[in-house]
Amino acid sequence: MNTFIEQYLAVALGLVAVAAILALALAAYLYRQLRRYRHDQRVVMGKGGERDLVAQARALQQRMDGLTFDLGRLQEELAHAGRRIDDCITFRSVIRYDAYRDLSGMQSTSMALLDSRFSGVIVSAIQSREDARIYVKEIRHGESREKLSPEEVQVLKEAMGLKAREGHRQAVGGGTGA
Repeated sequence: MNTFIEQYLAVALGLVAVAAILALALAAYLYRQLRRYRHDQRVVMGKGGERDLVAQARALQQRMDGLTFDLGRLQEELAHAGRRIDDCITFRSVIRYDAYRDLSGMQSTSMALLDSRFSGVIVSAIQSREDARIYVKEIRHGESREKLSPEEVQVLKEAMGLKAREGHRQAVGGGTGA
């Protein structure tokens, strides 16, 4: 039996050496894979202290909840800003005309200042050689309670982006003021 071991001792040592080399190669491969996984884990979980995957998921969920809350607040603020913008002067128009046809030139002016709901004012300054008058008329949703002069109708329609009807298109004269 000694002769059998002696005969195959070199073969047995060779097999052990090959197995050891394969084990070392496998250990080196697994070590590289483990380093890669640890690097990826640091990317996902950060370099902070010892945390497990559950703690990381909890921290991410808390951050997402915070972002959701902040997004809700931003939406509310945006809606509030939109309501405030709707109340600003959005549409305007100005026309000049000679209200009395008294050769004083185009000295009278009507101006419409409207918000996004076509509410606001029309201010008319009617000039003649002897005097001047200023009229302010409230506009709600594109309409006035007071009677508008043809020039005021024209300036209102221009401010709202509508074309004035042919009967109200007089650039000079036509009205006697407000």
